[in-house]
Amino acid sequence: MTRRYGLLLLSLFAAACGGEAIAPARPGTLTLQLTTPNANDGALVVVISGGTVSTVHPAGNLEVVRQADGSGTHLLLVGDVTAGIVATIDVPDIARASAYVAVVEQAADRTSFALLDPAAYRITIVPAP
Repeated sequence: MTRRYGLLLLSLFAAACGGEAIAPARPGTLTLQLTTPNANDGALVVVISGGTVSTVHPAGNLEVVRQADGSGTHLLLVGDVTAGIVATIDVPDIARASAYVAVVEQAADRTSFALLDPAAYRITIVPAP
């Protein structure tokens, strides 16, 4: 009887492995698009979750510092922060683009350095053109 169960398990395993083939990962680039209520932003702290970020490329004259931990990839973007594309990120699998989410955790005014309400900001992540 043990042999019969062994053959049954082997048959079930073989059937389970015969499903759809898994596509290989395709590295790609995603764009971070900022919506801001202010015209004088000077710094943002952004947290990206949902997957690994290989490289960060700040847009325009922005400078970036990056730190990754268990909660995601943390970016400090500094400079003349304006609405539109603030950075692009390289990811290991572009097919997982919809899993990535970015949240502005902190924002500061460029002139006074006053902290601004981060809830007023939105970052949309889309595949780069």
